[in-house]
Amino acid sequence: MIRHSDNTSESWKTLPWKQFRRNLFRLQKRVYKAIQVGDKRKAMSLQKLMGATRFGEVGSKTSDR
Repeated sequence: MIRHSDNTSESWKTLPWKQFRRNLFRLQKRVYKAIQVGDKRKAMSLQKLMGATRFGEVGSKTSDR
């Protein structure tokens, strides 16, 4: 069992969630547009960027709710 300190949960609450969601949505739009014009390389690099960035990682976790 993993125990989290109160500081960890409090710092989690203070993250800029709205900004994470906004940036993630922008990246998703860019991926969609790249796929529409047939630029697979650009789409793949943007998807890789989404996985590597903090807001991509956090945004994917919050979308499961």
